Amino acid sequence: MIPKTETLERDILRVFRCACQQDRPDIAEFLLSALEKLDCEANPTASNRPLIDAYRDLIGTCQSGKS
Repeated sequence: MIPKTETLERDILRVFRCACQQDRPDIAEFLLSALEKLDCEANPTASNRPLIDAYRDLIGTCQSGKS
């Protein structure tokens, strides 16, 4: 069974990605803050961390935007 917090984090990550795709950095920033808050409360040694996935998405976006 997946803990409720993990489900919430996955849902927020999904909506974060939608906000990024729809060019809504204001919403994406808000959702990233929510992931950071939840991550602080979670197990920091967990291998499955939606916050890290969000950061990777941001890095990929920045790198793909460079010419």
